[in-house]
Amino acid sequence: MEQKLELAQLEYAPQEGMLFVRITNILTLMARAPLIVVCFVLVTLASLPQHTFGVSKVLDFTIYTDGTTHVFYATEVDPLQPDFTMKLFGTNIDNLVAQDENDLLLSSQIDGNNVTIETLGASQVKIDYDTADLVTKNGKIWSFSIDAPSDYSMLLPKNTVIVGMNAFPLNMQVVDEQSLISLPSGTAEINYVFGVLGTAQTATLAIEKARDLIDKINAEEIKTPLASAKLEEAISAFNESKFSSAEILANEAKNTAVHEQETALSNNGTKSDNDPLSSIGGTIVAAVATIGTVAGAIITISLFIKRAKSAITKTVELSPKNEKIVTPDKETIFRLKPELRKEDKDMVTYISENGGQVYESELRKKFLLPRTTTWRAVKRLEREGVVEIEKIDQQNLIKLRKTLEENQE
Repeated sequence: MEQKLELAQLEYAPQEGMLFVRITNILTLMARAPLIVVCFVLVTLASLPQHTFGVSKVLDFTIYTDGTTHVFYATEVDPLQPDFTMKLFGTNIDNLVAQDENDLLLSSQIDGNNVTIETLGASQVKIDYDTADLVTKNGKIWSFSIDAPSDYSMLLPKNTVIVGMNAFPLNMQVVDEQSLISLPSGTAEINYVFGVLGTAQTATLAIEKARDLIDKINAEEIKTPLASAKLEEAISAFNESKFSSAEILANEAKNTAVHEQETALSNNGTKSDNDPLSSIGGTIVAAVATIGTVAGAIITISLFIKRAKSAITKTVELSPKNEKIVTPDKETIFRLKPELRKEDKDMVTYISENGGQVYESELRKKFLLPRTTTWRAVKRLEREGVVEIEKIDQQNLIKLRKTLEENQE
C-alpha cells in the first residue's frame, strides 16, 4: 500500500510552527487490516479439522466357511488426540488386535460394540478382529449383511457362488478360486451358496443378467465395448460347455459395464472442475493449511516424545512376540514328530519362518481357515508338545516350545 508524506502549507500550520505528517488512505488501511486477520484465522482453524478428519480408510472382510468373518480396518487418526473410539461390526468380538503404522501394539478397551484405543500419538490405527454376527444361514443360503461407512472389499470362501446381491459391486474377480468383491459404502446384503459353481443353469442366469445390464446402459447412449467383448467371451465359453468359465466371464462383463458407465458419467461432469476461481481458492487454502499445520508442530513434538517413551513400555508389556526365542528348527520337529498331519506341518513351517511365534489370527489369515478349525489344529500341536499357547490381552500367541527334545525324552 503506497504511503505519502506531505508537509503542511505554511498558512495552515499552527502558530507554534509544529510540523504535521499526514498518511493518506489511513481509513482504508484501518478497515482492511482486521478483515484480513480474521479471514486468516478462520481459514487456518477450518483447515486443521479438514486435515485431521479428512482421512483415508481401508475396510476388508474375509468370510470363512463356518460364517465367521475376519475384519480388517485401517484409518488415519489425529496424532494430537490421546485415544480413538470407533464402532465395531457386531457385538461378539474375538481376537481384537490394534496396531499403529509401525505395527506397534496399542492398548484397547471394548465396551459393547465400541472400542477405545490408546493411540499414543499414532497417525494411523489398524484393527483386526473376528465376529460371527455378520453372516446368517437360512437353509442352503448364507447371507452377509453390512452397513459400511466406506468402500470395502469382501473375500468369500472357496467353492461358493453368489445368488443374490442388492448393491452393484465396484469390482469383482476370482483370486485362488475365491470371489473377491469390492463394494461401495452403505447397506448391502450378499447371498451365497456352496458347491454349485459352473452349472449350465447358473451360467445362463449370469449371461442373461450381464446382457440385460449392458442393453440398459447402451440405451442411455453410453458405449460399453469392453463389457460387450467380455460378454462374447462368456457366450463362447458357454457354447463350449465351459460353464464355470462362462459364469465368471459373465460376472466380469457385468462389472465392467458398471465401471464403463461410471467413467462416462464422471467424464461428463468434469467441466465444472476447470473453474479458475476455485483453483486459486484451493491454492490459497492449501497454503494456509500448511501454515496451520506448522503452528501445531510444537505440540506434536511433545506428544511424540511421550509416545517414544511409552512405546518401549508397550513393547515389553503387550508384545512378547517381539522377544527373541530359541526353538528347534522345523526339520527337528518333523523328525521327532513324524505322525503330524500335513496341515499341522504347514502351520509349524509358517510359525518357524516367523521367528517361532505367531498370533492365532495370523494363522487364520494365512491358511484361510475358520476359527474353530484353526483352534483345533493349534490344540493338537499343543497336545503333541510342539507349541505352547500364551494369552496376550484378547489374543492367543502360539509359540514353538523351546524344550521339544527334552519332552520327547
